[in-house]
Amino acid sequence: MSRQRRRARMLGVLMASTILVGVSGASCLDFLGFSGLDLGFSTVDIELVNMTDYPVDPGLYVDPDELFFATSVFTEENYVPVEPPLASGEIVTLTFDCDDIGTAGTDYAWLLVSSLESVESDNAPTVREEDDFECGDVISFIFIDEVGGDFFTRVEVNGRFVED
Repeated sequence: MSRQRRRARMLGVLMASTILVGVSGASCLDFLGFSGLDLGFSTVDIELVNMTDYPVDPGLYVDPDELFFATSVFTEENYVPVEPPLASGEIVTLTFDCDDIGTAGTDYAWLLVSSLESVESDNAPTVREEDDFECGDVISFIFIDEVGGDFFTRVEVNGRFVED
């Protein structure tokens, strides 16, 4: 066998092995003895994006379970404090282990117009693991204040629109 054919065959085996490990995921890595290897798919990032002209209190809640009723996530033990409130134009990223996030939502965020005036968001969107996001995804809660007074929260997962 020529040297060139041997190299081509070795390259083919290497590529096939790489594809097999990628498709098999963590269970294949565990089998091969690489269980401690972190490929970046053990977490979920939540981006809080303030696209308004005022500070925003996002009212973020995260529950480890995939809750069927969206309102079930909005309990005191699931509250994630974001201090100080998001400044105008600010983006904050929070990272959660996949085991700690099954449902996430914002409970009627607050637009802090002044120390005496605040406006409640028109919606309280939630997302659930397996329905809306997977481990390794980026969930973006985007706070928008449109001309005319509508203040609402848009949700995107990996840049894909989920809900307003």
